[in-house]
Amino acid sequence: MQTIVHQNPSGVSLSIVNTSVKYLPCMDNLRAKYNKNPLRGDIYNLSELKIILDDVIRDFMETAEGSGSSKASTDIKITVGLVSTAIASIVAYFSITSEFEEHKQTITVLTLLYFIINILAEVYFRYAGFSMIFKNRVVSTSISAPDPTYVIMVYNKNKLIPYKYTKSVFDLFDSNGRLIHKEFLEDLRDLFEK
Repeated sequence: MQTIVHQNPSGVSLSIVNTSVKYLPCMDNLRAKYNKNPLRGDIYNLSELKIILDDVIRDFMETAEGSGSSKASTDIKITVGLVSTAIASIVAYFSITSEFEEHKQTITVLTLLYFIINILAEVYFRYAGFSMIFKNRVVSTSISAPDPTYVIMVYNKNKLIPYKYTKSVFDLFDSNGRLIHKEFLEDLRDLFEK
């Protein structure tokens, strides 16, 4: 809670503003950023809307909390992609330059390695989830298809029970697909202050 004192001709009046001192400067910066470049998406494409909302959460956490998300999952994805590309390139090279029988064992091993690496990566991301990991919190988000509802689960490192935020996608975006960022940022502030 922040108290703001206003001086008027008849005296001093106090106004209590329902906002956290901790988030006040960064909230203004984020509002200005999204006022200048509003975020838009196709309201019928839930995966696109989830990406937009997840990006706002990342911006909020980086700006307000000063904690960037963990880069481990991104590094794993990049590594798997590079290794898969290298394996596919080697197999393609052998396929173009020689007969299959000459490099049958090598191509078989490389193909198996390709599938094993990609299956392990898929299993890892299914079970580890696509959560955003910050310094002291893990944030997991989802959008359900039948009723387009955006759900945020915030797991604090020292608590077993997460905080949950649920809101209809139609309450977060207007009919043109523009994010109602002021309301969403306020909701995020309230959620992360817990």
